[in-house]
Amino acid sequence: MPNILDYLDWRGDLEFQRDPLNEVDNLVFSVLSYMDFAGAVPTLEEAGSVSLADAAETLKQMPEQITAPITSTFFSRLPVLLEKCAGSARYRDVRLSHYVNRVSFDEAEQFSALVFSTDDTTHFVAFSGTDDTLVGWKEDLEMSFRDVVPAQRSAVEYLELVMSHLPGVFYLGGHSKGGNLAVFAGANISSEMQPSILLMYNNDGPGFQRAVIESPGYQRVANKILTFLPKSSVVGMLLNQSGHYHVVDSDETGFMQHNAFSWEVIGRTFVYQEGLSTASLKFNSALREWLDTVSLEEREDFVTVLFTILEATGARTLKDFTQDKLTNAKAMIATFKQLEPETQGLMKSLLETFFSEIQKVLRSSITESISSLITRTFARKRLPS
Repeated sequence: MPNILDYLDWRGDLEFQRDPLNEVDNLVFSVLSYMDFAGAVPTLEEAGSVSLADAAETLKQMPEQITAPITSTFFSRLPVLLEKCAGSARYRDVRLSHYVNRVSFDEAEQFSALVFSTDDTTHFVAFSGTDDTLVGWKEDLEMSFRDVVPAQRSAVEYLELVMSHLPGVFYLGGHSKGGNLAVFAGANISSEMQPSILLMYNNDGPGFQRAVIESPGYQRVANKILTFLPKSSVVGMLLNQSGHYHVVDSDETGFMQHNAFSWEVIGRTFVYQEGLSTASLKFNSALREWLDTVSLEEREDFVTVLFTILEATGARTLKDFTQDKLTNAKAMIATFKQLEPETQGLMKSLLETFFSEIQKVLRSSITESISSLITRTFARKRLPS
């Protein structure tokens, strides 16, 4: 099925001056923000900008950075996307600037962002989602019990600096956690800056604590938020999404629909569905029921202990974690046994409750996925009449 790569084949010859930025461009920029642009794009502290084509050419001399983000199937086509953008009339002259990529294990923060300028006064500020670091995933889970996590605070500071440096209007966007950061930043910058924001795109990113949604800053920009979710969304339904969201069709099933390359595109828009799948609604209902039974303190204890166990392996990334599974498993078991009996009991209890809720929806999810796969398979094989 057509995706953002096909979009570049269809519309890559149309410069932004002829065809303004649209929702598919938003996803392209949001996905490109996962690329490691260190050494290829001026940083937040440096002056100037480079064209996308020049940044791509520089990265060719640093092949380890081209492949660095490819730690899961979600990003396997990222180098292809960058190459196609660099070769297209639409994207090759887009200016890249204000790059930042910060991972702090002490602060439990993973934050990355950059600016894509389609002309001197039109800018897309792209916030990267969670990368391969364990600290990035820990920060994601901390959203379930913290009003503000470090990356959200950094996103606000970053956006205010960028908007003070550049003239004109701004689009904000990101995929996964990046979508959450884009909206959070736009909702929390100074009220004097907010009118310069045209739209904020949240592409299957987590929602927010109710206090954030009800804040004056969020309410001032609520009508500028566009939320896109795949029909079997899991990540994008975490916490609370305010207002209307658009459901996008995907050629994947289940959680793999979080992969932005699976989102279906037609022309300059996504292919839409009427609503979320039954399996998605049931899964997220079960997850919410589980969270309702767990206090904020218990959530914090759970995340802290979970990552204490994971970090006992010495792993800093998911790739590290999967390289020596037997040794890592032994290290985790040893660390778990060293925990206080009360802490062990809490971990076991929370996990048992979680899996009990998930088992209620697992069967229907599998059935729906198989049914969807069969339908698509026959649709592809069907001959024209």
